Amino acid sequence: MKLHEIIKLNEDHETSLLIEALFPYKRSLLTYYKDYFCCEPILMVTSVSNAAQYAKIVPSNEFKDAIYAYIGVDYVDEDKTDSEDFCEFETINFNSKLLKDLVTI
Repeated sequence: MKLHEIIKLNEDHETSLLIEALFPYKRSLLTYYKDYFCCEPILMVTSVSNAAQYAKIVPSNEFKDAIYAYIGVDYVDEDKTDSEDFCEFETINFNSKLLKDLVTI
């Protein structure tokens, strides 16, 4: 996958990318998204399994909104800890990290 394809796919709120596809371009993606967002980009990890991890690159100042858009809800009630939306929200929140941390790997 090429850099411009990654950027194009990342624009869709409901699509995530295989993290392995991001590795060859991690420095370029950090530079591009840091300038594009005007804040620190976050690697929002949307799915984790033994074989693969999927993620999106989102701005840090819109992180919660990006999770809501990915899940497909307007709001997650954080008091209802037994709901599916809350579980997915917490999983994404826990696994996500700053994009600059991926660059140091």
